[in-house]
Amino acid sequence: MQICLDGDHLSVRDAAETADWSLRWAHQPDASLHSTPQHPAIAVGEGQSQVKMNQGNFQLRDTQVERIGLPYVKKIASTPNSATLELAPASASPSYLRVTLRYVNRSWRLQFTPLAANLNRFWLRLVAEPSDRFYGGGEQMSYLNLAGRKFPIWTSEPGIGRNKQTAITQAADRNNGGGGDYYTSNYPQATYLTSRHQLVHLDTTAYAVLDFTDQRYTELSDWAIPTAVWLASAPTLAGLVRLTKDWFGTQPVLPEWLGDGIVLGLQGGTAVVRERVAAAQRAGINVAGVWLQDWEGPLITSFGKRLHWDWHWDQDFYPGLDQLIKDWRQQGIRFLGYINPYVVDDGPLFETARDAGYLATQADGSVYLVDFGEFNCGVVDLLNPAAYSWYQGIVEQRLIDFDMSGWMADFGEYLPTDVQLYGKADPMLAHNQWPVLWAKLNRDALEHTGKLGEVVPFFRAGGAGTQGYAPLLWAGDQSVDWTPDDGLPSALTGMLTSGLTGNGLNHPDIGGYTSLFGNDRTKELWLRWLELGAFTPVMRTHEGNRPDENFQYYDDTATIRQVARLTRVHHQLAPYLRAVMQENTATGLPVMRPLVLSDEEDAQTWENQTSYTLGSDLLVAPVLAPNQTTRELYLPGGEWCHLWSGERFDGQQTVTVAAPVGMPPVFYRADSTFANLFAGFQD
Repeated sequence: MQICLDGDHLSVRDAAETADWSLRWAHQPDASLHSTPQHPAIAVGEGQSQVKMNQGNFQLRDTQVERIGLPYVKKIASTPNSATLELAPASASPSYLRVTLRYVNRSWRLQFTPLAANLNRFWLRLVAEPSDRFYGGGEQMSYLNLAGRKFPIWTSEPGIGRNKQTAITQAADRNNGGGGDYYTSNYPQATYLTSRHQLVHLDTTAYAVLDFTDQRYTELSDWAIPTAVWLASAPTLAGLVRLTKDWFGTQPVLPEWLGDGIVLGLQGGTAVVRERVAAAQRAGINVAGVWLQDWEGPLITSFGKRLHWDWHWDQDFYPGLDQLIKDWRQQGIRFLGYINPYVVDDGPLFETARDAGYLATQADGSVYLVDFGEFNCGVVDLLNPAAYSWYQGIVEQRLIDFDMSGWMADFGEYLPTDVQLYGKADPMLAHNQWPVLWAKLNRDALEHTGKLGEVVPFFRAGGAGTQGYAPLLWAGDQSVDWTPDDGLPSALTGMLTSGLTGNGLNHPDIGGYTSLFGNDRTKELWLRWLELGAFTPVMRTHEGNRPDENFQYYDDTATIRQVARLTRVHHQLAPYLRAVMQENTATGLPVMRPLVLSDEEDAQTWENQTSYTLGSDLLVAPVLAPNQTTRELYLPGGEWCHLWSGERFDGQQTVTVAAPVGMPPVFYRADSTFANLFAGFQD
């Protein structure tokens, strides 16, 4: 039996009971799914999971009780735009799974209904070829092309080092199991696109795995029977990316104030931040905003400077902050803060939430406390409508009413799997849903207060659906080094991969964040990160977890001059960036794009994750290694002009150009409608 998909219609050939069936697109000669008795495409089964969490780092194991292949189609019914199959292990066996195929929102959806009890595991194999490339998977920070590897879909801390062969990862693992691996991510998503122009999404919130290790097939597995698998096809990779807008949503254009300059991440109390902002202004730095993550007061741990998560203005630490915010606003400088969906157990907010029953509990009804590293917090139960409404009110009253123009909406990954939730919801299914709910709560607060489009929270954690709720991502907590798995290069890879599944607006912590085990930020690293930040949608600095031990921009006069210069560059790019953001909103094509979207026929672009295009007309090749004064890069097809000199280059060649600090290799298309704007950067 063959099911052929042609636009929004399907046809079924040989519609009879069979143990050999396939699914293919009308415009593609090869099947996307092919099931035989020897190699069934779909299997179900039963398993028992074991999960341990330590400060957001998870160890997950599965004991497989049974895996049952379902090659046999026992029943089939079809119409021009739907089909229903019942699958069984054999002709004499009862059916175990119903598969309903429908056309929904520019995709074909294989919807699944279990017909037997105790089924909580699922496997689906889609046909692959050795030459296939796979992109997406949410925000993956080590690899652009996912081929040859497995990617678990489970939101978590990404880990420190993220490479089991490195000393820093091994040290973090010994410390608290927090070393991470190439696949650990705040924002994994079971969505990917292929070089054969197919887009696939596994619709589940359970733990899942995208397995690209076998060249004959891709296996999607799930610790539940998924709601559906979504399938779509388009003539190009860019066309597939456009489809994600319809599937998940996209982001509105950022407000103009964010394009006015840099958002300075500062901390330390009123006197300190007032003087540092004034000094930045005297130095000619365009300050668009001031981000004070410690507005609610500091909390010092062995990890470094943390925050007191009670979500109220610490007037002892920041006396007169309300007036300072007004003064900054009059100067065109916005104030940004910090919040997350947890409340520390030594503050009045915790007592309020506990007494009202707004916090997730243990089996005995007591509040479940999560260890965040030398302090404990309660989990606001976002599935509880009353708790959700209460915490939305906290965001509105304590942040928006305090004249915040944005905030880091941190975390969302830490939901334990042994917690008791509202409505007896299964935490194994709620875990990946949690950051999506957190993003939705923030958006609901903005809509309720009329601040949508003006106030910008930014998120690191997410899942399918975050795209329509989060106006901006940031690339998470990279280590302050040059390593490809967790340093400066990984921030770029994460921003590029996230954009392929609908998250078109992203930006990094300039300078990185995590400093542990003697790994401290250097001036050179900070400056190269600044260059990357200048060619992203938003420039924002971070002092890091150990600011006193790491280089800061205000430590050095020459660095301050570079900040001033590159904030002017970013501001000068604002008209172009605005046009590209409008394109993201309208089409789903991200602001930062892997080169493969420029010319997928050019093999030189297929795995390039060290350069990118900003929109379609600017190519950026950031310096991602120390002690470099030149940079080798590949130019896709077309004629390109060097941004700083105007020198012209033919595309489809590798070139080496000078890369002095402050002038990273950047090129623009000679025929760009913004060519006059870009020419203005030439000395």
